[in-house]
Amino acid sequence: ISVALSGTVLARCPACARNFANLYCNNICSPDQSLFTNVTRVVNRTSAQGKPEVAVVEYQCFYQQDFAD
Repeated sequence: ISVALSGTVLARCPACARNFANLYCNNICSPDQSLFTNVTRVVNRTSAQGKPEVAVVEYQCFYQQDFAD
């Protein structure tokens, strides 16, 4: 997902674009991911350096009501 692309799609509503970007960044960068994220699907892949890796391709997020509001 590209946040810039999402911003383009949501350009008619700057508040929506900011909220989406904030949610995306919290999902990806939060040091507390383990408290609200449940990985539901992974795939094996090979890195550009040829090393085996596991990539997350599906997850569930659980948010408190005050964060969602």
